Amino acid sequence: MKLVVFERYRDIPSVLLPQAKLRVYSVFLSRSYIGNSPIQFDGDTITVKDKEYLGTPGLWELLIMKEPDKNIYTGGDRTSYAEILEKTNAMKHGNIPASNKPKSSKGYKYKTIIKPIWEKLYGPGTVGRGLKTVVIPSDPEELTDRLDLLLASKTAFNTGFRNEAMSICDEILRQKEMSKLDYKK
Repeated sequence: MKLVVFERYRDIPSVLLPQAKLRVYSVFLSRSYIGNSPIQFDGDTITVKDKEYLGTPGLWELLIMKEPDKNIYTGGDRTSYAEILEKTNAMKHGNIPASNKPKSSKGYKYKTIIKPIWEKLYGPGTVGRGLKTVVIPSDPEELTDRLDLLLASKTAFNTGFRNEAMSICDEILRQKEMSKLDYKK
């Protein structure tokens, strides 16, 4: 039994393939690629990397819609979609297999569907948070040189140096190479 909703997607390969240009987490319908891999359509079957998936209304919804309707796709469709994204590197920056950086966005599809898949596969810590540990030297002269460089960076309107500059100032103060009055400046 075919659902009426299925007719919404049934003719996509034959009708939309020539003119559609859907991107990011979707099929590049004009070139028949998803991620870095070719995708083939044959009736109700979608083939990706030699694996066949039944082209259900839910899988089509996830593949091509910017805001997939939760009432159309199932858990099985979501599992198939996650597998397709993983196999084709479609979630990875530049579709590069070695990349540990996700193709992220502020869009609905990324936030509600893609990000949870990414976090399940690669863990929440791998989604860019900008956190890093900076090891600062203990030599006061090296600290002063680094602080001068960071302050020059500030005059060039660069941002993101404040935490490291404060850590260096704290260390110089702790080593009694700077007065509290200079520290407050």
